[in-house]
Amino acid sequence: MEQQLETKKVVIGKANWFDNDGAAMKLTLRRKLLAILLLVNAVLISAVYYANQLAFEKSFREYLQNSSRAKLTALMPTIRENFSLYGESWLVKHNPLWPKLVGEFEGRSEAEIEQMMKRPRKGPPKYHRKDGRGEGKPPRGPEGREGRPPRPKHKSPARLVFKSVDDEMLIGRPKSKNTALWQPVYKNKDNTGPLLGYVGIANGMEISNSLDALFASRQQHWFLGIAIVAMLVSSLLAVPFSRFLVAPVLSLREAAKKIASGDYKPPCKSYSKDELGLLAQDLNTLAVTLAENQRSRQQWIADISHELRTPIAVFKAELEGMIDGIIETDEEQLNSLYDEINRLTKLVDDLHQLSMSDRGSLSYKMDIYTLNDIVQHTFDSHAATLKTKHFEWTVSGDKDIVLSCDASRLTQLFNNLMQNTVRYTDSAEHTPGIIKVHLEKSDEEVRIQWQDSSPGVEADLLPKLFDRLYRVDQARDRASGGSGLGLAICASIVQAHSGRISANASVLGGVNFEIVLPIKH
Repeated sequence: MEQQLETKKVVIGKANWFDNDGAAMKLTLRRKLLAILLLVNAVLISAVYYANQLAFEKSFREYLQNSSRAKLTALMPTIRENFSLYGESWLVKHNPLWPKLVGEFEGRSEAEIEQMMKRPRKGPPKYHRKDGRGEGKPPRGPEGREGRPPRPKHKSPARLVFKSVDDEMLIGRPKSKNTALWQPVYKNKDNTGPLLGYVGIANGMEISNSLDALFASRQQHWFLGIAIVAMLVSSLLAVPFSRFLVAPVLSLREAAKKIASGDYKPPCKSYSKDELGLLAQDLNTLAVTLAENQRSRQQWIADISHELRTPIAVFKAELEGMIDGIIETDEEQLNSLYDEINRLTKLVDDLHQLSMSDRGSLSYKMDIYTLNDIVQHTFDSHAATLKTKHFEWTVSGDKDIVLSCDASRLTQLFNNLMQNTVRYTDSAEHTPGIIKVHLEKSDEEVRIQWQDSSPGVEADLLPKLFDRLYRVDQARDRASGGSGLGLAICASIVQAHSGRISANASVLGGVNFEIVLPIKH
């Protein structure tokens, strides 16, 4: 039977650690916080209690000792007078001068002292045996072992003691030498002259008075009661306080669930400026970023499908026409098909390069090169095109800039900028297009400015030039052959060199592409 009861207790004890679904109860953040608050309060209140006890005991002892020293100081005139009249001969237990000094110490009046000195000394009571044979030992009874009343529980009152200059106890027990509170006695009033001895109070270093001990004991009880009440109050306050602190965390958890389910609306409304408020702001920023990335991804897929569909549709239509005999298979038609294939191939190559750049798979071989040589090589390779398209160009600035970079990638960067400029800049024989490149070096970076002439781009559209498959409607179209990926590749190359690229309005009327690359020492 007892074994069954023990088994039931174990089962019930285990059941308390499971929730309604049978799953193990988790130690939630609120429970952890509540436990921490209770532990901190317990440690703090205990520390305050013991520190208060020590401080009170020390202060109370100092107060009693100072009070005792004041009483001893009041006895100095009488002691000096007795020394001047009798020397050390008055310091004997039965000399009437010592009881008189004791009465003065205890605050008795002169009449009480004289009456006390006149009382005859009484010896111990005599006990007679019942058989009449004389005196015997006191009978044993409930009063005590020797028939005396039991000792009081409180400590004995302070007793006056005295020791000589040679540390010899003249009045008092020898064991009081180390526990007494001593005050030196000098011959003169200003505590100068020869040392006459030491007057003290037995057990003066301790709380010996019964009233003082009772007061100290009651103070300890009060302190303990206050500590217990403070512990209970702090425990009661810790429960709602932990709920209040955990509430924002629970709301952030619900917001994270919404984001995980695909709801990218800013989920948190927090007006606090603490860490949880900053976390709520970051969570809102994350939701906005994910929503923007989703829109960009959808737009990216739509743009790619559109870019691929158009040349394929043209290529398919022309082939079907040739097969049906509607379109003649001549050199002109074959060249048209070849141009479409080239456009499609370039688009696929650019997409592949961007995907590799996003994955970090593009290889960069860094070495030391002269930047001006890379720029000049770009213009030399496009010299025929620039002449045919009627462009004028200049390269200014520091021509001796040495940079750690990948020359082939920077060449690709400048080639893309060149194609962008030639494709979208107005130029004619009488009004040629203008390209200006300026190279500038500082202590920590190299600044490259690539400017072209009109037409320009609206200010609010300039940051979008580096977006993939983005075209400015009035300046970029399919007839010009642009895929909208050249500047995106430029941004990827600059980022791989730990630099930055931006587009601003040019003083020439077109666009100013500014590239900043760090100098690695």
